[in-house]
Amino acid sequence: MNVGEVAAKIEERLPLAWSEEWDNPGLLIGDPAAPVERIAVSLDATERTVSDAKGHGCGMLVVHHPAIFMPMKKVVLPSPVARMVRSALMKGVAVYSAHTNWDSSPEGVNVILSRQLGLRDVRPIMSPHDGAWGMGAIGDLELPMTVSGIARRIKDLWGLSTLLTYGDDAAPLSRVALCGGAGGDFLQATINMGADVFITADVSYHYLLHAQLTRTHMIVVNHGEMERASLPSFCGLVREVSSLDVVLLENSNWTPLVI
Repeated sequence: MNVGEVAAKIEERLPLAWSEEWDNPGLLIGDPAAPVERIAVSLDATERTVSDAKGHGCGMLVVHHPAIFMPMKKVVLPSPVARMVRSALMKGVAVYSAHTNWDSSPEGVNVILSRQLGLRDVRPIMSPHDGAWGMGAIGDLELPMTVSGIARRIKDLWGLSTLLTYGDDAAPLSRVALCGGAGGDFLQATINMGADVFITADVSYHYLLHAQLTRTHMIVVNHGEMERASLPSFCGLVREVSSLDVVLLENSNWTPLVI
């Protein structure tokens, strides 16, 4: 199988049409005709993950976050993206991204996280398009919990190094909304859907203030750590569609230092 064929197989399950307009999924670096015998999976494409992929005998690195995201006008060393691109080309490792098309998949990030948390009657926060499941997820806990109880549960479930909780810890919470990655823009939608608590990452002060004023609890976690919980399933999908050996690379991102 070659790079282009693997990309096409992934896109049969995760169509590019499911991606948001601002996104940049798909084959980012490499020769579609190059043969692939083994695939590496990681959250991000960096000089290190490209090197690790090569070290594991992988001709293709499939990631969640597209390293080439905003329009690039130049690729000049020693920028981190330029180093990654150079490494990928020199080592012959193609780089492919499945980003918001994985987020919005019926077997993707948000569905996985909601199942791990044990939510019932789960539905997307934002309406789907082009046949996708949708963005974010909202559902009900089997039994009400406090915000700190939910925080302890997800810290263990998702392997979180740290998190922040906001709200009244005496209040019983039943309806939980979540969005893998930076989901602050969905806050008002979760309020409109009756969420007691919203779990996401990269939340600005003004969203936190809005949550406080509307008595919506929030749990703010690390973006990468939250989404990394979906990578084993992502590996399974890539393995299934390609029928190739797939390696999940160890975390190469910085871990927050708790002082």
